[in-house]
Amino acid sequence: MTTSVKERLKTDLEQAQKGGKQRAAKISDILKSAASMTVDELKEGSAELHVLTRKSLAELLEELQVDADEADAAAAATEPIADEANPEAAPTWQAILKRAVAIVRDRQGDWLQAFKAHLQGNAAKFDGDMTDEYGDRYLKTKSVFRQVLDWVKAQQTATQTQTQHTQTVNIEVVDGNDGAGNAAKTVNLLDAE
Repeated sequence: MTTSVKERLKTDLEQAQKGGKQRAAKISDILKSAASMTVDELKEGSAELHVLTRKSLAELLEELQVDADEADAAAAATEPIADEANPEAAPTWQAILKRAVAIVRDRQGDWLQAFKAHLQGNAAKFDGDMTDEYGDRYLKTKSVFRQVLDWVKAQQTATQTQTQHTQTVNIEVVDGNDGAGNAAKTVNLLDAE
């Protein structure tokens, strides 16, 4: 009996191992196909997302361009951003970046002026607050600070004008007495005008 139980257990164990291997192989095949489908879907989705992103950016830039002044809009209209043969095609990244740079260049002066006005407004507010809080002490400190700034600006302009009038002159002297070769000496002179 013991041998028959052992043999039966052995055969049952072998059958379970074969069945387990078959199930593992089936599960492996299912996982492999699921992974390949997932990768394919991701590739297709990322390609669609890439095209949609370019289209959205192009539309956004066109809206920004419409807000710009008429001369710039007319100049930008002569340069198409999308493929005219296929209106559904997304513009190239190069065309998108060119349009964005053009818009930034057009609006840079306006932005700088607005930023300058903002800083001047804040400086005036700070000046008023400091005058209200510290009175004459602030006004004296402010006048000393302005004198120091004026002196520094004067020193900078004097240094710049001095460096503009100074030129470097290179003179090359060739000594012909040497038989093996001519020895050249370079002398640097500063010529102040």
